Amino acid sequence: MRSVSIVLSSVLLAMASCMAVYADEARPVYVEVEQLNINEYLLKWKIPPVMSRGQEPAVEFRHGNCSLANGALAGRPAGLIGRKHYRCDRGANGEQSAGESARENAQESDRSTQYAIDLIYPHTNPALTSLVVFKPLSGEPIQIFSGPEKSSISFSLATSTSTSAVAAQYTVAGIEHILIGTDHLLFVLCLMMIAGTFKRLVLTVTGFTLAHSLTLSLATLDVFRLPTELVELLIALSILLLAVEIVKHRASAGAEPSFTWRYPVSASVVFGLLHGFGFAVVLQELGLPAAMKVPALLFFNVGVELGQLIFIAAVSLGVWLLTRSLVRAEYRRGQLAQVVVYGIGVCSAYWLFERAMPLFI
Repeated sequence: MRSVSIVLSSVLLAMASCMAVYADEARPVYVEVEQLNINEYLLKWKIPPVMSRGQEPAVEFRHGNCSLANGALAGRPAGLIGRKHYRCDRGANGEQSAGESARENAQESDRSTQYAIDLIYPHTNPALTSLVVFKPLSGEPIQIFSGPEKSSISFSLATSTSTSAVAAQYTVAGIEHILIGTDHLLFVLCLMMIAGTFKRLVLTVTGFTLAHSLTLSLATLDVFRLPTELVELLIALSILLLAVEIVKHRASAGAEPSFTWRYPVSASVVFGLLHGFGFAVVLQELGLPAAMKVPALLFFNVGVELGQLIFIAAVSLGVWLLTRSLVRAEYRRGQLAQVVVYGIGVCSAYWLFERAMPLFI
């Protein structure tokens, strides 16, 4: 009777948590600034739909004497998708004059001039990263990543686009993606429960890494893609299948283990191919710098692996500490595993239903 109450409690808690958590909402706040001419800029943005209406941030552009055109007001939330037109008065700096020579001088002066994007949240940032893309009149676009802690992103035309800068930005983006992507983390947790021993865990995680690295690369480089809606649906299904597999194994003590339980690397490779397409969805949202596609892809994947290892280490340490502190550790550990796996099953079933609904509406 007590075990039934534990399962029911875990199911109810998981249902509440799943409805409150946005699985895999690692897409950034996307801001694009296009320089129309020396004195005019077009600001566009796209905000992930994780906030209720009116809670999205106001997006503002700062540069010299620039101000909103057409009498628009600054500092107000303007929806998940929008645009603003800015005009800049260069007269005060004596930079505005006619002729090609004056235009070149102004552009050269702008290389050292600071631009900034301000994200003004009414309350707090719900752990959203930011991606700013600046498209100057000439030259390659500039991409700047920033974490949730930054609400003002500064840059100039001289902002470094070196390999080291790309490495840092895309590695951080990969780490943040895997640590925010709840569904990917639950899948990794299922793999850890099935693997059991350290040796099997190493083989299982290696298989998952190689598999999702392959499909991540293929999808990002436009060699092969799957529809985003289908990928997200199948990812939820993969988590549910592993949760069911764990429950069946625990319920059939003494019976012959299933193929997945005997060879967990098979499940990690097959489902890893699928999860790679999920990682690619986020990387496609972020975009790749035209001149450094391969390094950006490589370091994003490195970031994903680092985030995955951080999660595995944290879970392993947490289980070890909990086991040492509990009386009747093995029994309590079994109870904890039961609660966790039922919670994972409920969450994945909820996401599966949620993601399948648009296909039938």
